[in-house]
Amino acid sequence: MDVHGRAYEPLWFLILAAIALAPAAKPQAAGGNATPAPSAPAQAVLLTGRTMGTTYRIKYWGDGTADQLEVRTKMDQALDRFDRQMSTYRDDSELSRFNRAAAKQWFPVSSETAHVVREAIEYQRLTEGTLDVSVAPLLRAWHFGAGAEKQNRFSAPSEEELRRVMELVGDGRLDVRADPPSLWKDKDGVEVDLSTIAPGYAVDLLVERLKSLGFANAMVEIGGEVRGAGARPDGTPWRIGVEGVEQTGAPFAAIVPLKNLALSTAGDYRNFRTADGARYTHIVDPRTGQALPYRGAAVSVVAETCLASDALDTPLLVMGAEEGYSWCVKHEVAALFQTRGADGAIVERATPAFDELMRNE
Repeated sequence: MDVHGRAYEPLWFLILAAIALAPAAKPQAAGGNATPAPSAPAQAVLLTGRTMGTTYRIKYWGDGTADQLEVRTKMDQALDRFDRQMSTYRDDSELSRFNRAAAKQWFPVSSETAHVVREAIEYQRLTEGTLDVSVAPLLRAWHFGAGAEKQNRFSAPSEEELRRVMELVGDGRLDVRADPPSLWKDKDGVEVDLSTIAPGYAVDLLVERLKSLGFANAMVEIGGEVRGAGARPDGTPWRIGVEGVEQTGAPFAAIVPLKNLALSTAGDYRNFRTADGARYTHIVDPRTGQALPYRGAAVSVVAETCLASDALDTPLLVMGAEEGYSWCVKHEVAALFQTRGADGAIVERATPAFDELMRNE
């Protein structure tokens, strides 16, 4: 779901809609002519916890035989491995060690890290540079992201500083290979920050782990990134509420059915700071090096995987309402834009693919 510089912080763009579970059937009295009691309807198991500096929420049910403790252990093990691979807040993670490594030599990483970096490079090309996982030096220049000095008020970076930092950002700075899995960079100081795509991958990872344990029906959410697999115990889709930018009137901008789909949202209305009297968000346009001015906007994306929805929401916010909407129409992406009109009122605009999804609920 997020944004250049989210750095695994909880953004709360998505609020999980209540899941109504049917009560268990009451047993009937024993007796020679008693009708056998119907079997109790399935119940979803709820797991919650913390990971990557944010929270996770998992609901699952199905034919798996693993008990709740075993499932939680498998989930936590997967998340811990993910964190050791792709966190930029752990000095010993694969990415942190790569970021400190010398340039122009292949640095060995896990196949999972190589896969996510490869996907990020593909989405960078698809979105014409509005997604860029080499953006970390820019984030720090604007006092966001891992290693940044947190200040609510600061001076914007000078043109000279931005020009210097931009030499470490952009297409061609990174390369990846699968065998053996390794990363490469063209200059010392080039870094990888996967916070705009890796949490979505982590959600997909947990969904697939649950399926491997026999639980084909699940809802997994990490810090606002969410994916629904199968259905709820009553047979209806998992339903996720998208928070409105301004919580007046209806609490949700939309309630989206996730029939084996994922949903992510990026927004600028919760994390912004003041520089030289102007408000800037934690979303940086890697094409220009400029932090986006506060607009009070959000973009929600629905896709088949959470990696895909997570990879697209921030680039669409960077593109802006008009360019982003046109890009979605061209690529048949289901997205909901919340923008602020000239009068300050919030305007909601759904792409045709998003409208079709809602009609087919």
